[in-house]
Amino acid sequence: MSNVDHKELGRILDLFSFNRKVPGTVYWHPKGALLYDLIVNDLKRDLAKQGYKDLKTAPIIDLETLKASGHYDNYREKLFFTGNEKEMKENKVDWCLKPMSCPGSIKIFNEEMHSYKDLPVKYSELGIVFRYEQPGEVNGLLRTRVISQDDAHVYCHEDKVEEELLELIDFVRKLYEKYGFKEVRVELSTRPEKSIGTDEQWQKAETGLETALKDAKIEYKENKGDGAFYGPKIDFHVKDSQDRSWQMGTIQLDFSTAERLDANYIDEKGEKKHPVLIHRAILGSVERFVAVLLESTGGALPVFVSPIQVLILPVSEKHIDHAKKVAEELKNIRVEIDKRNESVGRKIRDAELQKVPYIIVVGNKEIESGKIALRERSKGDLGQKELSELKEMLTLR
Repeated sequence: MSNVDHKELGRILDLFSFNRKVPGTVYWHPKGALLYDLIVNDLKRDLAKQGYKDLKTAPIIDLETLKASGHYDNYREKLFFTGNEKEMKENKVDWCLKPMSCPGSIKIFNEEMHSYKDLPVKYSELGIVFRYEQPGEVNGLLRTRVISQDDAHVYCHEDKVEEELLELIDFVRKLYEKYGFKEVRVELSTRPEKSIGTDEQWQKAETGLETALKDAKIEYKENKGDGAFYGPKIDFHVKDSQDRSWQMGTIQLDFSTAERLDANYIDEKGEKKHPVLIHRAILGSVERFVAVLLESTGGALPVFVSPIQVLILPVSEKHIDHAKKVAEELKNIRVEIDKRNESVGRKIRDAELQKVPYIIVVGNKEIESGKIALRERSKGDLGQKELSELKEMLTLR
């Protein structure tokens, strides 16, 4: 775990910056935007294999829907209301920027009548949600007011809940392992004082999550009274560089929202029935995921999401053409050439500060031999190598 704050790493690596006039907002620079997309696209590829269908819901939602779902009562203080000046003064505003994506997902589910044979229906969304976090709560990427959530909702039959939960838990574990998160703490959060739904629904939901965790052989801490207002949840926590624990992924089991928003399917007897709704986010917020990833790696990002995977350093201007030929050979790899009129030593030091995974130096010797002088981030100088050897290294990473 690095002891460098992610905000400082973001500046050094030229990934993002913040707008002081609008606290809680993030400006992704080109390399940061690429990192964001690489993380999201990698996740989307995995979700497609699992049968998820991607959707996009509107960024503005009506208050009537939020009141019906229970979100208005529970998020009232965090809502960004919309409307013109006259409407706002007369308290006639009935829209807001969406604070979460689930009501919109249910609106799309309700556009057609589903059969029990269709279940589970899996909708995923990289949704931008808006929450008015208090000024003292805003903290870099760890807590923002404009949040990118890798939200998803699984509409399923009650008999299939545990199967879906076990699949989700396994997916979370594998994804965190891929990014190198080794210390992941799991909590089971139960019914809060302010909640919707019946005692029976809460009992079934809490038992369902507890059983899934035990069957998955996961140790967890029970966090009494900290569940979502509509259902209990499993939260996955990772520590930052200051040893603070942050919730990232979450799996929530909900027996009541589908009923409140009249989401139905036709069961085996031809009767309408409400599906069980599993809310889940694997990354949690993309912003927070990037923050913790940066701090846990000290900025030495995994190769598969590094904005620059290979940096080519020509010894002098006359070696730039050969550097371009080497770059052309590295197809489907993110390559840049440092064309600055600086010494090789200075270029290497700068590349190392940028945490570039692989550095290639090309000069007269490399042109004559047809090889490359290769440096690896974690090992330093690897000497003369064939270009095919680097390609193999990148394939393995």
